[in-house]
Order: sequence, then C-alpha cells, then structure tokens
Amino acid sequence: MSGAQDRSHKFTAPDAIVPSRKFATPADAAKAFTVAREKTIAYAQSTQDDLRTHVGEGPMGPMDAYQWLLLLAAHSARHTAQILEVEANPGYPKP
Repeated sequence: MSGAQDRSHKFTAPDAIVPSRKFATPADAAKAFTVAREKTIAYAQSTQDDLRTHVGEGPMGPMDAYQWLLLLAAHSARHTAQILEVEANPGYPKP
C-alpha cells in the first residue's frame, strides 16, 4: 500500500469518489471524516473477524478486508501529504 502514499504520481479520482459537495463547509466534511475514521479505528482495534476471508473488488482487483484497512490508512496519509503540499505553496493564503 506504500504506492498509495507516493505523491510523485498524481491521480484523478474515479467518478464514483469525486467529491460531491454534500457538505456545507470544510468543517462539516472534516467532522464526518473524523467520525468515520474513529469507527474504522475502533473496528480494527477490536475485531475478531478473519479479515483475510472477506474479499471485495478494490481499485486494483480483489482485496481482502485487511488490505482495505491498509488502503484506507494509506489514502488518508496521501491526502494529508497533498494538503501539506498545498499549504506550503508560496501562493497559499497565510493567516
């Protein structure tokens, strides 16, 4: 999943996951993300499920639930790096 964090390769999101503007403010989006992430972390920390036996179609083919959890973390890290890049741009408004 380290490739998911590699910012040297830019990607365009597939239509199914392009932001839909369903949140009124960035703060609303951040709150929804945090709530979902907390649920995922709680599940990952407490589950007794055999994550390797639950398989679904992923962006690069079949992935088990363990791989999905890794991808979620890597995807988050990629977006964090993206945000830091934008904020480091000299043209980014400073408070």
